[in-house]
Amino acid sequence: MTMLVLGIGHPDRGDDAAGPLVAAALEDVPGVVARGVTSDPSAILTDPLWDTAAPVYLVDTVRTGSRPGTVHRWSGARLRAHLPATGGGTHDLGIATTLQLAAALDRLPPQLTVIGVEGSRFDLGAPPSRPVRHAIAIVAASLAREAGQTDGRDTLEMALHLKELQVTIGGGERRQVRIGEG
Repeated sequence: MTMLVLGIGHPDRGDDAAGPLVAAALEDVPGVVARGVTSDPSAILTDPLWDTAAPVYLVDTVRTGSRPGTVHRWSGARLRAHLPATGGGTHDLGIATTLQLAAALDRLPPQLTVIGVEGSRFDLGAPPSRPVRHAIAIVAASLAREAGQTDGRDTLEMALHLKELQVTIGGGERRQVRIGEG
């Protein structure tokens, strides 16, 4: 089975880069297809693996009032219950509206999980905050572990390894950002 990870967000708006950075950290993990979605989130519905991959993970930055860096995970009935309360953000259509559209079209993947990383800083050109960078490493390591690609390492050990990866983020100019830098 192929695990699909779609990291949603704007790579040059501070904490909103969490989704694309998680996807970038998982690019070379066997059994995982990871893509950054930096345009309108409704583009996820056109991904060729949207209907066939199992499981499917959407990773995005959220604002629920929790402490920055908090990781939320919604799936199954909990995801469906949460959909009406989500939305907005810096995206055109929004994840909630996109998922409601997918449900109406009977195109929700059977194993869909949304992972939200609590953000607080969204300034254009700013790097992700330290708590969000740490959450990025933990989420990427957790997903690599779920894909069975941790070489026997636990999630924390894998996260420490991923923190050392250099991840290129886009924008007007390309620059290197270390996930673990302060």
